[in-house]
Parts: sequence; structure tokens; C-alpha cells
Amino acid sequence: MPFNFADAFERAEELVRRHIKPKHVTAAEKRRSQRRARNAMRRLTRAASVTGASGAGVIGYGLAVAPLGTGALAAAGAATLIAAGTALFWPSRRAGEQKISRAELIELTLEAEEWLLAQRAVLPGRAIPALDTIFLRLHDLHPHIARLEPNGTLAWELRRLLTGHLPRLIEAYCGLPGTVTTGDPELLRKLIEGLGKVDEELVRICKEASSDHLLTFEAQREFLETRYGGGIPRQ
Repeated sequence: MPFNFADAFERAEELVRRHIKPKHVTAAEKRRSQRRARNAMRRLTRAASVTGASGAGVIGYGLAVAPLGTGALAAAGAATLIAAGTALFWPSRRAGEQKISRAELIELTLEAEEWLLAQRAVLPGRAIPALDTIFLRLHDLHPHIARLEPNGTLAWELRRLLTGHLPRLIEAYCGLPGTVTTGDPELLRKLIEGLGKVDEELVRICKEASSDHLLTFEAQREFLETRYGGGIPRQ
């Protein structure tokens, strides 16, 4: 069988796109690790609090009311373990909540970023540059998310984009059989175009989220132009 240079080049290009990561993607991976560590610590703290409260209740009952037998102690211990396990694995926030706090809005964008990192590993190599551009927009947006009104219009549009439109686009494509996507290259092109539309919307949101900084910059630029525009500094 003759060697196919086109196929070999395509495989090499796929390898490069998948494993050579821009700095904003590695920054997203770092945020994922930090978020997982925070969540693990939060759940452990919650479990320890529940366990301590349950244990204190058992001891208090034994001292104040009546000593507990072996069977009762075993039952109390089992109940404590169940309560601790529930605290450890129960989600911190219900997915169906409509109103969220500023901290939850930040967490939501981090969850979306973590989900996108998983999709980066399974999407075709040709779609990865478009996906990496979305990581860049999220990276630029992160410093401004905390300033958004969490239940305002802009935050709502960001939530809808990251938890609705973008996941549905990617999941719909990934749900197609490989025979279909391989046989119709137009589907991949349409996926890339859809990711481009998401990128455009993120650019708009990022610009609106940083509007205060933009106004400050323009005001300072106009001041410098007024003060030094004539070439002779004013006293």
C-alpha cells in the first residue's frame, strides 16, 4: 500500500492541535485544578462539620439522658457516616436555580470552562482552534465577571450562552455517528462556524463587561490629548 503523504500530514496536524496548547488553555487547566481543590476542601469541611455535630449529639444524649447500648451506638455511627457522605457528595448548588449570587456566577463560568476542556479531548482536531478561541475569550472575561450584576441582562446572556447554546451545539455534533460526520465534511465546517458565532457573542459580552475600563481609558486619552496635544505641556 503506497504511503499517503496527505493522510500523514493530517494526522500530524491533528496531533499538534490537540497537544500543543496555547497559554490561555493551560490557564484554564490551572483554574480547573484550583477549583477541584477548593470544592474538595469545601466538601470535606462540610462532612467534618456534620460528623462533629452528629457525634456531639450522640455523646450529649448518652450523658444527659441514658447511656447508649452497643446496637444504638452502631446505629448512631451508621447515621453519622450517612450524613457525612451526603454532605461530601451532595451538590453545592441546585442546577435549576434561576437566581444566583456573584460567586455562583464565577463558579458557573469555571464549570463551563472545565466542561470545554473535556470536549477539547474528543472534538476533531480541525475544530480545536475555534474552541481555543473561546478559551481565550473566557480568559479575558474572568477578571470582569465579579463586577457583573449576577442576575442582570449581561450575566443572564452569558449563562444562557455557556449553559445552553454552546453545550447543545457541541453535544449535537458529538452525538452524530462517526460514519455520518466522516461522510459529510460540511458538518464539521458548520460546527466550526457555530463555535465562531459563540466567539463573536463572547467578544460582545467581554466588551460590555469591560465598558467602565474603556470609558476610563478614553477619558485619560482625551485628557492627555487636551493637555499635550499642542506639543507644549501646560502648567
